[in-house]
Amino acid sequence: MQEHSEENFDKLNIIIQLANYFHFTNPDMGLIKSDEAIKLARTLKLKDQESLAYKYKAYNLTALSKDSLAMNAYNKVIEIQTELKNWNDIGRVTYNKGLLYFGQSNYEKANICNYKAYEIFEREKDSFLMAVVLNSIGINQMYSSLYPEAIDTYLKASSIYELTNKTNTIRHAEILTNIGILYTRLKKYDLALNYYTKSLDINKTLNADYAIANLQTNIGNLYDDIEQPNKAIEYYKNSLDIMKRIKNKYGIASALANTGITYISLKDYEKALTYLNETKALFEELDNTNNLAIVHQNIGTVYLESAEQSANKKGKLIKAKMNFEKALAYSKEINSIVREASALENLALVNYKLNDYKSAYINQNEANTLKERFLSSEKKEEIAKLEAKYEYEKKETALNAIHDKEQAIKEAEIARHKLIKNTSIAGGTSLIILSIIGFFLYKRKQEAKAKAKEAQFNLKVSDTELKALRTQMNPHFIFNSLNSINAYIAKNDIENATNYLTKFSKLMREILEKSTQKEITINEDIQILKTYMDIENKRSNNSFNYTITIDNSIDPENTLIPPMILQPFVENSIIHGLRTIEKNGHIHITYNKQDNMMICSVEDNGIGRVKSSEAKEISNKRSLGVSITKSRIEILNKIKNTKGDFNIIDQPNGTKVEVKLPLTLAF
Repeated sequence: MQEHSEENFDKLNIIIQLANYFHFTNPDMGLIKSDEAIKLARTLKLKDQESLAYKYKAYNLTALSKDSLAMNAYNKVIEIQTELKNWNDIGRVTYNKGLLYFGQSNYEKANICNYKAYEIFEREKDSFLMAVVLNSIGINQMYSSLYPEAIDTYLKASSIYELTNKTNTIRHAEILTNIGILYTRLKKYDLALNYYTKSLDINKTLNADYAIANLQTNIGNLYDDIEQPNKAIEYYKNSLDIMKRIKNKYGIASALANTGITYISLKDYEKALTYLNETKALFEELDNTNNLAIVHQNIGTVYLESAEQSANKKGKLIKAKMNFEKALAYSKEINSIVREASALENLALVNYKLNDYKSAYINQNEANTLKERFLSSEKKEEIAKLEAKYEYEKKETALNAIHDKEQAIKEAEIARHKLIKNTSIAGGTSLIILSIIGFFLYKRKQEAKAKAKEAQFNLKVSDTELKALRTQMNPHFIFNSLNSINAYIAKNDIENATNYLTKFSKLMREILEKSTQKEITINEDIQILKTYMDIENKRSNNSFNYTITIDNSIDPENTLIPPMILQPFVENSIIHGLRTIEKNGHIHITYNKQDNMMICSVEDNGIGRVKSSEAKEISNKRSLGVSITKSRIEILNKIKNTKGDFNIIDQPNGTKVEVKLPLTLAF
């Protein structure tokens, strides 16, 4: 009987190990073995083995992307281990649940699990696992744009490694790398490079080639961010050499891609294409759809940018189009609307250059629709990052008190470092106390800095909002312009339709070129308005004319204006004010100077605003462009600290709009 029991026990252990092994290679088989093990463990009434079998079942379910079922399996492990009072195992499994939530980008729930795990490990005095969990907490905070909290968490984890004399370890190097990544996000590149270098030194002593290669990539990205592409390429090539040596195919492909993309910024298109084609072949072998979307997007960019200087311009544009279409297909496959929108915008540009204006418009319209879906959340994320950066900078002295610990030791010859290393883990709180003291010592100086940083933050948020509003304006403008061209083409006048298309293509080009800029010259803006009014006038059988007057005190080549700021008012004059006038309609646009402000006006001799607004539908249509313009002026006031506004004046015959803007010169 005893031999039979031992035989079953050995059999159970073998099945459990197979369940663990298969989650790497064949998770479907792993699930079968896990369930066999669970059943046998229950028969033998072996709770520890049953718990282990459930844990490996969770591993296999995770490998199959069945996260909710994996979570149930982990909960079963916790239930069994709670009964057995194995707290350390409960902490480990709770941490694994946090990793599942992280994989789902649910950083809040991930950290709820992490904090629970940390409390268990702290109670069990397991400093190694405390540091591991703190690293994960910091990563989740970083992804949530909680930068000050993330720095605090990483430094706390780092201090544990120092307290336990385990600084020369892979885990500690990971912490330092993550601090480097965080400082890169904060654009504090000197600090980022410092931490990357520290991590690199540790990994070199440990011969951790894979980690070294990834650090070379991170440093390359940093140099790319600060516009030192040649330096970036040097580090990407270092990463490539290591990845080739350790035969890591994905790492090789990534290093090739980074190098190729950077050569595009150097306009070395031949080298860029060589690297990108090589990486394309590797990602095809790896069946990596996500990166194939990126690679094809960049190959398309190579052909698009090099087409202008090529004898075979059309051939290159066709190749660009083919690659952007592949990028679009891959982006749809992975459900990335950001990449879809980018591919569509590039297709719009290529089709425009190929004189396929209809396809260009369709592509751009589809891109705008997708961008509307992510623009709002993207703007919120950007503002959250700016807020986080500002909060970080307000706390900068306190954080630097920790970061500059080694320098403080050298300058003041304080034996704090030695003291910390000889105390228990609880002594780690002394870092926080010292940072608070540092904060109060520098408080007066920091208050002045904080005010400046707050002003800078407000400027950045305003700039972000302004970019969003400019993007919102463009589809509105293009949509209404296209309505005009469709109305004219419907009349079947081929000759005039061709002329109309020529003007519309000119308008599209001007919009694409100018609308992404914060400001353009008055002359440039007037050219867009003229083209727009010419198109509308043709549609309405030449029912109106226009005049544009610029005061002699204004240099139209040197005076800047937000692009298309007057266009909604001109549009309202044409579509609403002059809609019932069959001939002799008139629009007068003026630019005048008043102190440090510019006064622009749009005046028509139409039916007037009151009559025009009687129809609710018309009123609603006209309100969008005016509302956007109002918001743009409000944000300009924040950026330039001015008092711009606009005023709509009802007149006996027609309407006049006066727009007051800050006077800005190009040079």
